[in-house]
Parts: sequence; structure tokens; C-alpha cells
Amino acid sequence: MATINYLVKGIKGYTNVLLRFKNGRKFDYTASTGLKVKPNHWSSAKQKVKNTNDAAYKDEVNQHLFELENFIIAEFNSDNSKGVFIDSDWLKTKIANHFNRPVNDDAIDQVFFLPFVERFIELAPSRIIKGKNKPVSSGTITKYTTTKNKIIEYEKKFKTKLKFTDLNLTFYDRFVNYLTQEQKINLGTVGNYIGTIKTMARDAKLQGLPVHEHINHPKFFAPKVKADSIYLKDSEINKIYNHDYKGVERLENARDLFIIGLRTGLRISDFLRLKATNIKEGFIEIETQKTGQNVVIPMHPQVKEILEKHNGFPRKISDQKFNLHIKDVCEEAGFIQEIEGAMINPLTKRKEKGTYAMHKLVTSHICRRSFASNLYGKLPNMVIMAITGHQTEAQFLKYIKITPKENAKTLQEFWLRQNKENEIEKLNMKVVK
Repeated sequence: MATINYLVKGIKGYTNVLLRFKNGRKFDYTASTGLKVKPNHWSSAKQKVKNTNDAAYKDEVNQHLFELENFIIAEFNSDNSKGVFIDSDWLKTKIANHFNRPVNDDAIDQVFFLPFVERFIELAPSRIIKGKNKPVSSGTITKYTTTKNKIIEYEKKFKTKLKFTDLNLTFYDRFVNYLTQEQKINLGTVGNYIGTIKTMARDAKLQGLPVHEHINHPKFFAPKVKADSIYLKDSEINKIYNHDYKGVERLENARDLFIIGLRTGLRISDFLRLKATNIKEGFIEIETQKTGQNVVIPMHPQVKEILEKHNGFPRKISDQKFNLHIKDVCEEAGFIQEIEGAMINPLTKRKEKGTYAMHKLVTSHICRRSFASNLYGKLPNMVIMAITGHQTEAQFLKYIKITPKENAKTLQEFWLRQNKENEIEKLNMKVVK
């Protein structure tokens, strides 16, 4: 028979309340509860603090002891039925879990969220992703780190140390409000932070840590906003390709890299690292850096001409220089019309919606969006996805930037072709008669 008794040893001052957990002859373990009382206030017979006027803490301590006893018995019944080994460490761990505190100083990441996040990031390079058989990418680790920094800023602002049990809807509302209202961060970026927090918290939950159940609540969601990005139509890409940059090597090199990105649909992390070994029998073959997916892309005539001109791929440049130079490439080609969009304000470092010259809105993301958008409706989605590397149609459709009017024109052209085919069919039938 399992029994729990509380023991108080000592004569002077405040002393620890010990918990003795005994199960017949099977085991007999004792561990500190961390609660302290004066020995003369303790009733061994009633197993609680006496009801005396000078023991102001009696109600709180007695309530803790009552709840702890029920918790230990419930945990024992659950773990013992699963064959979990019950020992003194088990008892110490359960007491610590009940009071939401680390078992020891080396285990603060089992109670506080930020130390867990730091360890999560530290171990990320050696964590193998299921389905990819590859470790977490450097880009993903950067995303983890920026989220960690926001948690640090939040804790400083509200003078708190987040525990796993604090990851509830109250935290969610306060965190989102802090980022959107005080830091003026775009809601889509806030959604990325929330998504990363949920990823880390769910990992902690899988490890048996006391994460608040609200982490899986529908209201604890990652906000998403529709991107205000643009895309280049085929005619616009051709305009850039054929434009005379008058021998300015910086612009010609960036233009050629830009065309390769636009005509392959690869991410910048992939098309800027293409080399001769990626060309096989007239196709571009590459394992994508972000997803580890192997994609095969037929070579567009413009890409072929660029490779012939350079006797290989154009000169490599950094991501930052690429994004700067292609703005100049588009400006020189005449893309200066004012359109609606969003771009980073250099003073506030925040993305702001407004009306800007088109060339200022051009970034590396336009390559992938343009590729998918220009082929959408002309080829089956699954064919395009096999080249872009999108694993789901939902992910793929996020890249499509066709406007409602462009969709309407596509339908209009289909009906016109259909009408012409019907007229020809009627005419042929009359001739046969």
C-alpha cells in the first residue's frame, strides 16, 4: 500500500518539510518539498501546519501539501501502470514538476522557456529533419535566433522570465500586441515568430515538459498576410534580357544572373551557386538548399545563350549585391512606373505599404514568383511544382500573383478559342453535306 507522510526535522528557525513516499516493502523514499515551516508550528498528527495566529502562512502551505499529495499519487498510478521505474530521482523530479521549478540548477531549461530555446538552437545543427535526412539549414537556425532575440526583448520589457506554463493565450495576446504596436513589426513577420515559438514549445511538450495546453489552442495561431509582391510577365522579362546596358559589366552580370533566376524558378540560395556540374544532358539538376529536394529543370533558350556568352555561369555575387543591382537593372530597362507595394523604410527598418517606382520593389523573390505565375494555367500545376520543388499545391499557389483581371482575360481567350473551334466544326459539317 502506497502512503505519503510529511516530516519536519529541526528545532530552530524555518526548516524543510520532507515528503516520505512508501509503498510497502517495495520502496521507501524521502525528498524535500522545498516548503519551509517553523517546527513549533507543525502538527505531526494532522500532517499540516497548526491553526495558530502566529503561523500566517498556514493556509498556503497546507494547500500546497494537499495538492502535492494528490499529484504524487496520480503520477505514481499513471507511471507505475506504464512500467516506469520509481526511484528517489523520480520522486524529486515529480515534486519539482508540481511546483514548476528545475530539479537542480543544471535543469533550468526544463522549466524556463528561454534556456530551452537556447539549447534548442545549440542542438539544431545536429538535428536531422524527418523526410530530408539532412540537418537543420543555416537559414532556419537564423530564424530561430531572431525569434530568441524577440523573446529576450519581451522578457526585458515586461520584467519576467517565461516558464513553459506561461505560454498561454494571455502571453500570446501580450506578445503579439508588443511586436505589432510597440515595435511596429509587420503582422506577417509576427506570424513567423509565433510559428517558431509553437515549433519549439511542441518539441518541449514531446520531451514531457510542462508546456501550457494553450500552445495548441486555435487562438494561439501564427497570423499570415498576403504578400504585396509583384511579378514580371514574359514580355517584361524579355525586355530586360534584350536591353542594352552599354557594356556596364555590373549591370550586365546582374541581368544575366537575374534571367537565370527568372527562367529556372530557383530560390536565390540555389541559382547563385549553380556551376558547370549542375548541367547534365541539357538540363539543370540541383539539390535545393532549403528543402533538400532534387529538381531537374529544362534549360530555357535565354539561359543557354547566357551560358554560351560567359562560357559558363556569370560571375558570382552576394545575395545583398544581387538585390541591389537588379533594382538598377530594372530601372535602366524602364520599369519606373508607380505601383502599389511594400518595402523596407531605411529609417524605421520596417516594411511599409505605399506607392513606389516598380524597380524599387524588385527583389530576388520576384524570380520564383514570376516563373510560377507565368506558367500557371499553361501547364498542369503538378508539372510546375516538380520544377519549383513545392511539396503541396497550397504552398505553390501562394507564389501565384495573377490578378483577377488577368484570370478573367484568360477565361475570355478560352471562350474565344472555343467559339472559333465551334464555328470551324459547323463549317466542316456543312461542307460534308
